[in-house]
Amino acid sequence: MSSLRRQSPMVSYPTNQRKKAPSNSNPLNRLPSFLKPGAAVEISTNEEGFRGAWFMGKVVTVPSPDKDPLNCQVEYATISELDGSKPLKEFVRVDHLRPALPPMSEMEKKRDILAGEDVDAFYKDVWWEGTVTEVRGGDGKFSVYFRGSQELIQFRRDELRFHREWINDTWQPPLDEAEEEEEESEEDEVDDYTEEYLVPQVNLETTRAVAKEMFSIGTVVEVSSDEEGFVGCWFAAKVVERIGDDEYRVEYKDLREGNGVEPLKEVADFLHIRPPPPSDEDIDFAVGDKIDAFYNDGWWVGEVIESMKDGSVGIFFRESAEKMRFGRHGLRLHKDWVNGNWELPLKRGEVKRAKKVPFERNVRRKKAIDKQYFNIGTPVEVSSIEEGFEDSWFLAKLIEYRGTDKCLVEYDKLKAEDGKEPLSEEVNEFQIRPQPPEMVMVNPFEKLDKVNALYNDGWWIGVVKKVLAKSSYLVHFSKTDEMLKFHHSQLRLHQDWSDGKWITSSKVCF
Repeated sequence: MSSLRRQSPMVSYPTNQRKKAPSNSNPLNRLPSFLKPGAAVEISTNEEGFRGAWFMGKVVTVPSPDKDPLNCQVEYATISELDGSKPLKEFVRVDHLRPALPPMSEMEKKRDILAGEDVDAFYKDVWWEGTVTEVRGGDGKFSVYFRGSQELIQFRRDELRFHREWINDTWQPPLDEAEEEEEESEEDEVDDYTEEYLVPQVNLETTRAVAKEMFSIGTVVEVSSDEEGFVGCWFAAKVVERIGDDEYRVEYKDLREGNGVEPLKEVADFLHIRPPPPSDEDIDFAVGDKIDAFYNDGWWVGEVIESMKDGSVGIFFRESAEKMRFGRHGLRLHKDWVNGNWELPLKRGEVKRAKKVPFERNVRRKKAIDKQYFNIGTPVEVSSIEEGFEDSWFLAKLIEYRGTDKCLVEYDKLKAEDGKEPLSEEVNEFQIRPQPPEMVMVNPFEKLDKVNALYNDGWWIGVVKKVLAKSSYLVHFSKTDEMLKFHHSQLRLHQDWSDGKWITSSKVCF
């Protein structure tokens, strides 16, 4: 950001699909009401390195329905022509513009900015989207993380504003919403589609075995990608080659190589391939249904947010925060391929009922372990009651039982004071549990997922506060009030051991 060049490429979503030439059709149903000559606007760009940047400017000319219905001319407020003589003017797409965000209200100026909050930071005459990772007590500044450039920069309070999105001709969150406690607003917001469905849990070995049995050469499949901007999208393809035990070379039905002629071929692992889901042509979609919408040659995951009398439905796409309207054709109920079976996702109402009572309140008080699960030498995980180590679990093995409620364990990674021998420690029986079963996440973690993060040789309980680029996340740890960055491979979905069973608590409620 020091030179206004950021390192991550622009993200492409349903309205800007990969490996396809831009459509010549007009996506605009009407000219946005804010687009008038002289109107103050904020301008985004597709130029690499500037994702999340908003430049200030004003409208010079509006699109012409006859000549150029997609672009309008703008004049930048802080960028000049190369010779520096006058402000830069250029033509930009209408969907890269939004009205200038009004200054913060007096109420917002008094509101605290918290760690984990999304903000816009004013840097070198541009507003950049970022996330607060630390509220510094000494100098009163805020550390803001920018996922595009992976930079952490300090800002004064007056250089920040609360982040908002311009969606369907309105600001989200609304400008006139009451400034409530974050806990209340997170639970009550209807427009936040981050907690509607639970993440499917997949058994690694079962999924691998099913893939080996089903996906022979020539099999028609659907393929997904972890590439940023395409998470949750499935493309039709067929298997053309098996590579080892875990990977397959596929040929896409609709995507093309760079020459625009040959079908695109890629290698995908068994976790990103599935058969086409069964048809459900006679189903009527209702508000709240999780669906797949076919757009630009792929099936994109969205949610029905409105149903029209003409049979069309309004769809909200979480990844891009976009709203689009579709007819019945090209929609299907979303299904998850889990351990060789098709499963419908848990509906919104069911999630909310489960979230009324925090998970911890449903778990019985700690008691001595059932020794049928723990033979001498069994790998276990050990929690600590020492201050500063709460909510952490360390890998160990059971050495011996001592008395009626204690046992001796030997840690795998922790060392004794000599730094050589493994640390052995006597702990209470309720402090040990089996190792959790391995679970593979079909989709990336989402905001508010309760996770365990591998840090300093232990698994620490935290909550995902921000999804970053390149399969990384910001995780908040409530006991220490710290925010740290982790890669997907360093996280696992949180599980609790209760009455001889593993119970998954995928979301945190406030």
